[in-house]
Amino acid sequence: MTDAPPDARHEAPFMTPADLAERARKLREDAGLTQRDLADKMDYSTSTISKAENYHEGDGMIGARITIIETLADETVEGPLYR
Repeated sequence: MTDAPPDARHEAPFMTPADLAERARKLREDAGLTQRDLADKMDYSTSTISKAENYHEGDGMIGARITIIETLADETVEGPLYR
């Protein structure tokens, strides 16, 4: 082991909560799903999907956004992902 700083190319990606909202929307649209389709698939309300896709500071939807991304991208979101 060395005390050298980690290589910047290996750092976790940086996304803001607004970026997470946009990614969730894009994945849904790319999958050809309506908000209702996704809500039914995830056992969420349509309003939860809408809130997750439309970022408002302090909206408390980070967990829902990550779950949507993980479901639609079929991958695990590992932190730290956002600041």
